[in-house]
Amino acid sequence: MKKILLSFLFMASSHAFGQLSCAAPTVITGNGTLTCPTLTGTYVGTCAGSAPATTPKAIWYSYTPTVNGEVTISSNLPQNDGVTKSDDTSLSIITGACSALSCYNGNDDISSTNYLSSITFPVSAGTTYYIVWDNAYSSLGFDFTFNFTAPTCIKPNDFSINAASNITANSATVSWTAAIGSPSSYDVQHGPSGFSLGTGTIKNTTTINTSLSGLPSGGNHSYYVRSNCGATQSSWTGPFSIFLAKAAPFSNSFEAPDYGNGFSSSTWSLGNATGGAQNGTVYYFSNSSTTAVTNAQLYSRALNLSTGENVSFNFWTRLGTAVGTAQTLKVYYNTTPSLTGATLIGSTITVTGTTYVQQSRNFIAPSAGTYYLIFSNETPIVTTSTSLRLDNVSLTSVLGTKETIHNNILLSVSPNPTSDILNIKTDSKINAVSVVDMTGRKVEVKLNGNTVDVKHLSAGTYLLSVETVNGVVTEKFIKK
Repeated sequence: MKKILLSFLFMASSHAFGQLSCAAPTVITGNGTLTCPTLTGTYVGTCAGSAPATTPKAIWYSYTPTVNGEVTISSNLPQNDGVTKSDDTSLSIITGACSALSCYNGNDDISSTNYLSSITFPVSAGTTYYIVWDNAYSSLGFDFTFNFTAPTCIKPNDFSINAASNITANSATVSWTAAIGSPSSYDVQHGPSGFSLGTGTIKNTTTINTSLSGLPSGGNHSYYVRSNCGATQSSWTGPFSIFLAKAAPFSNSFEAPDYGNGFSSSTWSLGNATGGAQNGTVYYFSNSSTTAVTNAQLYSRALNLSTGENVSFNFWTRLGTAVGTAQTLKVYYNTTPSLTGATLIGSTITVTGTTYVQQSRNFIAPSAGTYYLIFSNETPIVTTSTSLRLDNVSLTSVLGTKETIHNNILLSVSPNPTSDILNIKTDSKINAVSVVDMTGRKVEVKLNGNTVDVKHLSAGTYLLSVETVNGVVTEKFIKK
Protein backbone atom coordinates (compact mmCIF):
# COMPACT_ATOMS: atom_id res chain seq x y z
CA MET A 1 0.00 0.00 0.00
CA LYS A 2 1.40 3.35 -0.97
CA LYS A 3 1.49 5.94 1.74
CA ILE A 4 -1.95 7.57 2.05
CA LEU A 5 -1.61 9.87 3.80
CA LEU A 6 14.59 8.81 6.90
CA SER A 7 34.26 10.36 12.08
CA PHE A 8 33.94 12.98 9.35
CA LEU A 9 35.85 11.69 6.34
CA PHE A 10 34.73 12.57 2.83
CA MET A 11 33.89 9.57 0.65
CA ALA A 12 33.00 10.45 -2.94
CA SER A 13 31.34 7.10 -3.63
CA SER A 14 31.01 3.73 -1.97
CA HIS A 15 29.61 0.31 -2.76
CA ALA A 16 29.58 -0.98 0.82
CA PHE A 17 26.63 -3.36 0.97
CA GLY A 18 24.35 -3.39 3.98
CA GLN A 19 24.29 -6.40 6.26
CA LEU A 20 21.45 -8.61 7.43
CA SER A 21 21.05 -7.90 11.14
CA CYS A 22 21.41 -5.44 14.00
CA ALA A 23 24.29 -7.51 15.40
CA ALA A 24 26.46 -7.03 12.30
CA PRO A 25 25.47 -3.90 10.38
CA THR A 26 27.60 -2.27 7.71
CA VAL A 27 29.37 0.61 9.45
CA ILE A 28 29.22 3.93 7.61
CA THR A 29 32.37 5.98 8.17
CA GLY A 30 31.92 8.97 5.89
CA ASN A 31 29.79 10.88 3.43
CA GLY A 32 28.94 9.53 -0.01
CA THR A 33 26.66 7.32 -2.08
CA LEU A 34 26.02 3.75 -1.00
CA THR A 35 24.36 0.81 -2.72
CA CYS A 36 21.77 -1.15 -0.78
CA PRO A 37 21.46 -4.75 -2.06
CA THR A 38 18.31 -6.86 -2.35
CA LEU A 39 16.54 -6.67 1.02
CA THR A 40 16.83 -10.12 2.64
CA GLY A 41 17.85 -9.41 6.25
CA THR A 42 16.13 -9.40 9.65
CA TYR A 43 13.08 -7.17 10.08
CA VAL A 44 12.31 -5.89 13.59
CA GLY A 45 9.58 -3.35 12.83
CA THR A 46 9.23 -0.03 11.05
CA CYS A 47 9.54 3.58 12.19
CA ALA A 48 8.32 4.82 8.81
CA GLY A 49 4.62 4.71 9.61
CA SER A 50 3.65 2.11 7.03
CA ALA A 51 2.65 -1.54 7.05
CA PRO A 52 5.31 -4.22 6.46
CA ALA A 53 5.37 -6.58 3.52
CA THR A 54 3.75 -10.01 3.81
CA THR A 55 7.20 -11.47 4.56
CA PRO A 56 9.08 -8.41 5.88
CA LYS A 57 12.84 -8.17 5.38
CA ALA A 58 15.43 -5.46 6.01
CA ILE A 59 19.05 -4.36 5.47
CA TRP A 60 21.10 -2.80 8.28
CA TYR A 61 23.71 0.00 8.38
CA SER A 62 25.04 1.93 11.39
CA TYR A 63 26.71 5.26 12.07
CA THR A 64 28.36 6.56 15.26
CA PRO A 65 29.33 10.26 15.08
CA THR A 66 32.35 11.59 16.96
CA VAL A 67 30.78 15.04 17.36
CA ASN A 68 27.21 16.33 17.56
CA GLY A 69 25.56 17.14 14.25
CA GLU A 70 22.91 16.28 11.70
CA VAL A 71 22.67 13.44 9.18
CA THR A 72 20.80 13.57 5.88
CA ILE A 73 19.92 10.32 4.11
CA SER A 74 18.13 10.15 0.77
CA SER A 75 17.19 7.53 -1.81
CA ASN A 76 15.78 10.29 -4.05
CA LEU A 77 18.19 9.55 -6.90
CA PRO A 78 17.49 9.24 -10.66
CA GLN A 79 18.97 5.72 -10.86
CA ASN A 80 16.25 4.44 -8.49
CA ASP A 81 13.81 4.14 -11.37
CA GLY A 82 11.80 1.06 -10.39
CA VAL A 83 13.27 -1.04 -13.22
CA THR A 84 16.58 -2.41 -11.98
CA LYS A 85 16.48 -0.52 -8.67
CA SER A 86 13.59 0.21 -6.30
CA ASP A 87 11.65 3.45 -6.62
CA ASP A 88 9.67 2.80 -3.40
CA THR A 89 11.76 2.72 -0.23
CA SER A 90 11.03 2.69 3.51
CA LEU A 91 13.58 3.94 6.05
CA SER A 92 13.83 3.60 9.84
CA ILE A 93 16.38 5.24 12.13
CA ILE A 94 16.73 3.10 15.26
CA THR A 95 18.73 3.46 18.48
CA GLY A 96 19.46 1.31 21.54
CA ALA A 97 20.90 -2.14 22.18
CA CYS A 98 19.92 -4.84 19.70
CA SER A 99 17.86 -6.48 22.45
CA ALA A 100 16.01 -3.22 23.25
CA LEU A 101 15.65 -1.07 20.15
CA SER A 102 13.66 2.18 19.87
CA CYS A 103 12.43 4.25 16.93
CA TYR A 104 14.34 7.51 16.59
CA ASN A 105 13.09 8.70 13.20
CA GLY A 106 11.81 7.39 9.90
CA ASN A 107 10.43 8.19 6.47
CA ASP A 108 8.33 6.29 3.97
CA ASP A 109 7.45 8.59 1.07
CA ILE A 110 8.80 12.02 0.15
CA SER A 111 5.35 12.98 -1.16
CA SER A 112 2.11 11.52 -2.43
CA THR A 113 3.76 11.04 -5.85
CA ASN A 114 7.39 10.33 -4.87
CA TYR A 115 7.73 7.04 -2.97
CA LEU A 116 11.45 7.34 -2.31
CA SER A 117 12.71 8.42 1.14
CA SER A 118 14.60 11.45 2.46
CA ILE A 119 15.26 12.56 6.01
CA THR A 120 17.48 14.87 8.10
CA PHE A 121 17.87 14.06 11.80
CA PRO A 122 20.11 15.24 14.68
CA VAL A 123 22.81 12.94 16.07
CA SER A 124 24.74 12.94 19.33
CA ALA A 125 28.45 12.15 19.63
CA GLY A 126 29.09 8.55 20.71
CA THR A 127 25.55 7.30 20.02
CA THR A 128 25.08 4.56 17.43
CA TYR A 129 22.24 5.08 14.95
CA TYR A 130 21.00 2.11 12.96
CA ILE A 131 19.90 2.94 9.41
CA VAL A 132 17.44 0.24 8.45
CA TRP A 133 15.76 -0.11 5.05
CA ASP A 134 12.78 -2.49 4.84
CA ASN A 135 10.85 -4.07 1.97
CA ALA A 136 7.38 -2.73 2.83
CA TYR A 137 6.79 -2.24 -0.90
CA SER A 138 9.80 -3.64 -2.75
CA SER A 139 12.76 -5.96 -2.10
CA LEU A 140 14.81 -4.48 -4.95
CA GLY A 141 18.09 -2.85 -4.01
CA PHE A 142 18.75 0.85 -4.61
CA ASP A 143 21.28 3.63 -4.06
CA PHE A 144 21.16 6.24 -1.29
CA THR A 145 23.27 9.18 -0.16
CA PHE A 146 24.62 9.73 3.35
CA ASN A 147 25.79 13.16 4.53
CA PHE A 148 26.90 14.28 8.01
CA THR A 149 27.29 17.96 8.92
CA ALA A 150 28.11 19.71 12.20
CA PRO A 151 26.02 22.91 12.36
CA THR A 152 26.55 25.25 15.29
CA CYS A 153 22.84 25.02 16.13
CA ILE A 154 21.16 21.59 15.87
CA LYS A 155 17.48 21.12 15.05
CA PRO A 156 15.08 19.20 17.32
CA ASN A 157 14.36 15.63 16.26
CA ASP A 158 11.05 15.17 14.43
CA PHE A 159 10.14 12.28 16.72
CA SER A 160 10.75 14.45 19.82
CA ILE A 161 7.77 16.70 19.03
CA ASN A 162 4.83 15.64 21.19
CA ALA A 163 1.20 15.65 20.15
CA ALA A 164 -0.49 18.93 20.99
CA SER A 165 -2.20 18.93 24.40
CA ASN A 166 -4.60 21.08 26.45
CA ILE A 167 -6.65 21.56 23.30
CA THR A 168 -9.62 23.94 23.36
CA ALA A 169 -11.63 25.58 20.60
CA ASN A 170 -8.94 28.27 20.10
CA SER A 171 -5.78 27.25 21.99
CA ALA A 172 -3.34 24.38 22.50
CA THR A 173 -0.01 23.57 24.12
CA VAL A 174 2.89 22.29 22.02
CA SER A 175 5.95 20.61 23.54
CA TRP A 176 9.10 18.69 22.61
CA THR A 177 12.22 17.07 24.00
CA ALA A 178 15.30 19.28 24.40
CA ALA A 179 17.48 19.43 21.29
CA ILE A 180 21.06 18.16 21.20
CA GLY A 181 23.44 20.92 22.31
CA SER A 182 20.98 22.57 24.72
CA PRO A 183 20.06 25.69 22.72
CA SER A 184 19.29 28.84 24.72
CA SER A 185 15.71 28.99 23.39
CA TYR A 186 13.32 27.70 20.73
CA ASP A 187 11.20 29.34 18.05
CA VAL A 188 7.73 28.12 17.17
CA GLN A 189 6.28 29.32 13.86
CA HIS A 190 2.56 28.70 13.46
CA GLY A 191 -0.34 29.51 11.17
CA PRO A 192 -3.36 28.03 9.38
CA SER A 193 -2.93 24.45 8.18
CA GLY A 194 -0.65 24.37 5.13
CA PHE A 195 0.81 27.87 5.58
CA SER A 196 4.19 28.58 3.97
CA LEU A 197 7.28 28.91 6.15
CA GLY A 198 8.08 32.59 6.61
CA THR A 199 4.44 33.67 6.60
CA GLY A 200 3.48 32.38 10.06
CA THR A 201 3.59 33.90 13.52
CA ILE A 202 6.85 33.22 15.42
CA LYS A 203 6.86 32.76 19.20
CA ASN A 204 10.11 32.35 21.16
CA THR A 205 10.35 30.36 24.39
CA THR A 206 13.18 29.40 26.73
CA THR A 207 11.30 26.24 27.76
CA ILE A 208 10.45 23.06 25.84
CA ASN A 209 6.76 23.91 25.61
CA THR A 210 4.57 26.87 24.87
CA SER A 211 0.87 27.71 24.70
CA LEU A 212 -0.61 29.02 21.46
CA SER A 213 -3.81 31.00 22.02
CA GLY A 214 -6.21 33.17 20.07
CA LEU A 215 -6.24 30.67 17.20
CA PRO A 216 -9.16 30.48 14.72
CA SER A 217 -11.90 28.66 16.61
CA GLY A 218 -12.24 24.97 15.75
CA GLY A 219 -9.78 25.17 12.85
CA ASN A 220 -6.81 23.13 11.68
CA HIS A 221 -3.46 24.72 12.55
CA SER A 222 0.18 23.91 11.65
CA TYR A 223 3.47 24.70 13.37
CA TYR A 224 7.24 24.25 13.06
CA VAL A 225 9.92 24.23 15.77
CA ARG A 226 13.61 25.21 15.58
CA SER A 227 16.49 25.63 18.01
CA ASN A 228 17.59 29.20 18.66
CA CYS A 229 21.21 29.38 19.78
CA GLY A 230 21.39 33.17 19.90
CA ALA A 231 23.71 34.10 17.03
CA THR A 232 22.50 31.16 14.93
CA GLN A 233 19.33 29.13 14.51
CA SER A 234 18.76 25.59 13.28
CA SER A 235 16.60 24.63 10.34
CA TRP A 236 12.89 24.19 11.05
CA THR A 237 11.42 20.84 12.08
CA GLY A 238 7.88 20.19 10.88
CA PRO A 239 5.18 20.81 9.95
CA PHE A 240 3.08 19.38 12.78
CA SER A 241 -0.68 19.65 13.12
CA ILE A 242 -3.05 21.03 15.75
CA PHE A 243 -6.69 20.05 15.41
CA LEU A 244 -8.62 22.50 17.58
CA ALA A 245 -11.79 21.39 19.34
CA LYS A 246 -14.75 21.28 16.95
CA ALA A 247 -18.32 22.19 17.78
CA ALA A 248 -21.17 19.99 16.57
CA PRO A 249 -22.18 19.18 13.90
CA PHE A 250 -18.99 17.35 12.91
CA SER A 251 -18.21 14.38 10.67
CA ASN A 252 -15.21 12.50 9.34
CA SER A 253 -15.20 9.92 6.55
CA PHE A 254 -11.37 9.59 6.71
CA GLU A 255 -10.92 10.43 3.03
CA ALA A 256 -8.19 12.52 1.35
CA PRO A 257 -6.83 15.06 1.90
CA ASP A 258 -7.47 15.20 5.66
CA TYR A 259 -7.72 11.45 6.44
CA GLY A 260 -7.73 11.26 10.26
CA ASN A 261 -8.48 15.00 10.58
CA GLY A 262 -7.77 14.98 14.31
CA PHE A 263 -8.51 11.31 15.05
CA SER A 264 -5.47 9.63 16.58
CA SER A 265 -4.24 6.22 17.70
CA SER A 266 -1.08 4.19 18.15
CA THR A 267 -2.99 0.91 17.81
CA TRP A 268 -5.54 1.58 15.04
CA SER A 269 -4.42 2.30 11.45
CA LEU A 270 -5.86 3.79 8.30
CA GLY A 271 -6.55 1.26 5.55
CA ASN A 272 -7.59 1.45 1.90
CA ALA A 273 -8.11 -2.16 0.82
CA THR A 274 -10.32 -2.43 -2.24
CA GLY A 275 -13.96 -2.43 -1.16
CA GLY A 276 -12.96 -2.00 2.48
CA ALA A 277 -14.64 1.34 3.21
CA GLN A 278 -18.31 1.99 3.98
CA ASN A 279 -18.11 4.59 1.23
CA GLY A 280 -15.08 6.16 -0.38
CA THR A 281 -11.81 4.25 -0.05
CA VAL A 282 -10.36 4.82 3.44
CA TYR A 283 -11.33 3.50 6.90
CA TYR A 284 -9.79 2.82 10.33
CA PHE A 285 -9.03 -0.73 11.44
CA SER A 286 -7.73 -2.63 14.48
CA ASN A 287 -6.60 -6.27 14.46
CA SER A 288 -7.62 -8.95 16.97
CA SER A 289 -5.17 -11.60 18.25
CA THR A 290 -5.13 -15.35 18.80
CA THR A 291 -2.68 -15.00 21.69
CA ALA A 292 -3.61 -11.85 23.64
CA VAL A 293 -6.62 -9.74 24.57
CA THR A 294 -6.96 -6.75 22.25
CA ASN A 295 -6.57 -3.34 23.91
CA ALA A 296 -6.70 -0.74 21.16
CA GLN A 297 -8.15 2.78 21.39
CA LEU A 298 -9.02 5.22 18.62
CA TYR A 299 -9.55 8.79 19.86
CA SER A 300 -11.78 11.25 18.05
CA ARG A 301 -10.91 14.80 17.29
CA ALA A 302 -11.37 17.11 20.30
CA LEU A 303 -14.96 18.31 20.63
CA ASN A 304 -16.02 21.65 22.12
CA LEU A 305 -19.21 21.00 24.15
CA SER A 306 -21.40 23.05 26.46
CA THR A 307 -22.93 22.04 29.76
CA GLY A 308 -25.93 19.82 29.16
CA GLU A 309 -25.23 19.47 25.42
CA ASN A 310 -26.94 16.29 24.19
CA VAL A 311 -24.56 14.64 21.72
CA SER A 312 -25.73 12.03 19.22
CA PHE A 313 -23.32 10.27 16.89
CA ASN A 314 -23.34 7.50 14.29
CA PHE A 315 -20.57 5.33 12.88
CA TRP A 316 -20.27 2.16 10.82
CA THR A 317 -18.54 -1.14 11.70
CA ARG A 318 -17.73 -4.49 10.08
CA LEU A 319 -15.09 -7.25 10.19
CA GLY A 320 -12.24 -7.51 7.73
CA THR A 321 -12.98 -11.12 6.78
CA ALA A 322 -16.08 -13.29 7.06
CA VAL A 323 -14.20 -16.16 8.74
CA GLY A 324 -12.86 -13.92 11.51
CA THR A 325 -14.09 -14.29 15.09
CA ALA A 326 -16.59 -11.64 16.28
CA GLN A 327 -14.99 -8.61 17.93
CA THR A 328 -15.90 -6.50 20.95
CA LEU A 329 -16.13 -2.71 20.63
CA LYS A 330 -16.86 -0.30 23.48
CA VAL A 331 -17.38 3.45 23.11
CA TYR A 332 -16.50 6.00 25.81
CA TYR A 333 -16.25 9.75 26.27
CA ASN A 334 -13.64 11.61 28.31
CA THR A 335 -12.19 15.09 28.73
CA THR A 336 -8.73 13.77 27.77
CA PRO A 337 -7.61 11.27 25.09
CA SER A 338 -7.31 8.47 27.67
CA LEU A 339 -9.36 5.57 28.99
CA THR A 340 -8.47 6.60 32.54
CA GLY A 341 -11.62 8.08 34.06
CA ALA A 342 -13.59 7.60 30.82
CA THR A 343 -17.37 7.04 30.85
CA LEU A 344 -18.85 4.13 28.89
CA ILE A 345 -21.56 5.16 26.40
CA GLY A 346 -24.27 2.56 25.96
CA SER A 347 -23.75 -1.18 25.81
CA THR A 348 -20.95 -3.26 24.32
CA ILE A 349 -21.08 -3.68 20.52
CA THR A 350 -20.43 -7.14 19.07
CA VAL A 351 -19.14 -6.78 15.52
CA THR A 352 -19.75 -9.65 13.08
CA GLY A 353 -19.79 -10.13 9.33
CA THR A 354 -18.34 -8.15 6.46
CA THR A 355 -21.37 -5.95 5.78
CA TYR A 356 -21.16 -2.51 7.37
CA VAL A 357 -23.69 -1.88 10.14
CA GLN A 358 -24.57 1.59 11.40
CA GLN A 359 -24.11 2.09 15.15
CA SER A 360 -25.66 4.95 17.17
CA ARG A 361 -24.81 6.38 20.58
CA ASN A 362 -25.56 9.52 22.58
CA PHE A 363 -24.48 11.21 25.83
CA ILE A 364 -25.00 14.49 27.67
CA ALA A 365 -21.93 16.60 28.45
CA PRO A 366 -21.89 17.14 32.24
CA SER A 367 -19.95 20.42 31.97
CA ALA A 368 -18.57 22.80 29.38
CA GLY A 369 -15.17 21.97 27.89
CA THR A 370 -13.20 19.69 25.59
CA TYR A 371 -14.29 16.08 25.08
CA TYR A 372 -13.09 13.04 23.13
CA LEU A 373 -14.96 10.00 21.87
CA ILE A 374 -13.00 6.79 22.41
CA PHE A 375 -13.56 3.71 20.22
CA SER A 376 -11.99 0.84 22.18
CA ASN A 377 -11.40 -2.61 20.67
CA GLU A 378 -11.50 -4.87 23.74
CA THR A 379 -11.83 -8.25 21.98
CA PRO A 380 -10.81 -11.32 24.02
CA ILE A 381 -8.36 -13.85 22.55
CA VAL A 382 -9.92 -15.12 19.32
CA THR A 383 -9.83 -18.36 17.38
CA THR A 384 -9.45 -16.64 14.01
CA SER A 385 -8.00 -13.14 13.93
CA THR A 386 -9.21 -10.40 11.59
CA SER A 387 -9.62 -6.65 11.60
CA LEU A 388 -12.40 -4.56 13.09
CA ARG A 389 -13.15 -1.76 10.65
CA LEU A 390 -14.73 1.61 11.51
CA ASP A 391 -15.82 4.28 9.07
CA ASN A 392 -17.85 7.49 8.66
CA VAL A 393 -18.28 9.04 12.10
CA SER A 394 -20.90 11.82 12.22
CA LEU A 395 -21.99 13.84 15.22
CA THR A 396 -24.83 16.26 15.98
CA SER A 397 -26.04 17.82 19.22
CA VAL A 398 -28.81 19.73 20.89
CA LEU A 399 -27.70 22.32 23.42
CA GLY A 400 -29.07 22.13 26.96
CA THR A 401 -31.32 24.90 28.28
CA LYS A 402 -31.09 24.16 31.97
CA GLU A 403 -29.54 26.66 34.36
CA THR A 404 -25.80 26.21 34.79
CA ILE A 405 -23.19 27.92 36.91
CA HIS A 406 -20.11 29.39 35.20
CA ASN A 407 -17.52 31.21 37.30
CA ASN A 408 -20.08 31.42 40.14
CA ILE A 409 -22.62 33.13 37.80
CA LEU A 410 -25.97 31.40 37.23
CA LEU A 411 -26.87 31.46 33.53
CA SER A 412 -29.26 29.89 31.04
CA VAL A 413 -30.17 30.79 27.46
CA SER A 414 -33.35 29.61 25.76
CA PRO A 415 -34.70 28.47 23.45
CA ASN A 416 -31.61 26.71 22.20
CA PRO A 417 -31.57 26.16 19.23
CA THR A 418 -33.44 29.34 18.30
CA SER A 419 -34.68 30.96 15.11
CA ASP A 420 -35.09 34.54 16.36
CA ILE A 421 -34.82 35.46 20.06
CA LEU A 422 -32.52 34.30 22.87
CA ASN A 423 -33.81 34.71 26.43
CA ILE A 424 -31.06 35.16 29.01
CA LYS A 425 -31.63 34.20 32.62
CA THR A 426 -28.95 35.11 35.17
CA ASP A 427 -28.64 35.99 38.84
CA SER A 428 -26.47 39.01 37.99
CA LYS A 429 -27.24 42.32 36.28
CA ILE A 430 -26.42 42.20 32.57
CA ASN A 431 -24.19 45.05 31.41
CA ALA A 432 -23.52 43.95 27.82
CA VAL A 433 -23.51 40.96 25.47
CA SER A 434 -21.43 40.00 22.45
CA VAL A 435 -21.62 37.16 19.93
CA VAL A 436 -18.88 35.53 17.82
CA ASP A 437 -19.20 32.81 15.20
CA MET A 438 -17.08 29.64 15.22
CA THR A 439 -14.31 31.34 13.20
CA GLY A 440 -13.92 33.92 15.98
CA ARG A 441 -15.55 36.73 13.96
CA LYS A 442 -17.69 39.11 16.02
CA VAL A 443 -21.26 39.61 14.79
CA GLU A 444 -23.59 42.46 15.70
CA VAL A 445 -26.55 41.79 18.02
CA LYS A 446 -28.83 44.01 20.12
CA LEU A 447 -29.63 43.48 23.79
CA ASN A 448 -33.15 44.41 24.86
CA GLY A 449 -33.49 43.85 28.58
CA ASN A 450 -32.79 40.14 28.99
CA THR A 451 -33.35 39.16 25.35
CA VAL A 452 -31.11 39.19 22.30
CA ASP A 453 -32.42 39.40 18.73
CA VAL A 454 -30.51 36.91 16.53
CA LYS A 455 -32.95 36.35 13.68
CA HIS A 456 -30.65 38.17 11.22
CA LEU A 457 -27.79 35.71 11.85
CA SER A 458 -27.00 32.92 9.43
CA ALA A 459 -27.75 29.38 10.56
CA GLY A 460 -24.90 27.91 12.58
CA THR A 461 -23.23 27.71 15.99
CA TYR A 462 -22.27 30.85 17.95
CA LEU A 463 -20.76 31.83 21.29
CA LEU A 464 -22.71 34.34 23.43
CA SER A 465 -20.64 36.24 26.02
CA VAL A 466 -22.67 37.87 28.81
CA GLU A 467 -20.94 40.64 30.81
CA THR A 468 -22.40 41.03 34.30
CA VAL A 469 -21.42 42.95 37.40
CA ASN A 470 -19.84 39.72 38.67
CA GLY A 471 -17.84 38.88 35.57
CA VAL A 472 -18.16 37.50 32.04
CA VAL A 473 -19.70 34.14 31.18
CA THR A 474 -19.92 32.47 27.77
CA GLU A 475 -22.53 30.02 26.47
CA LYS A 476 -22.91 28.34 23.09
CA PHE A 477 -26.13 28.52 21.06
CA ILE A 478 -27.39 27.31 17.70
CA LYS A 479 -29.18 29.61 15.26
CA LYS A 480 -31.64 27.60 13.15
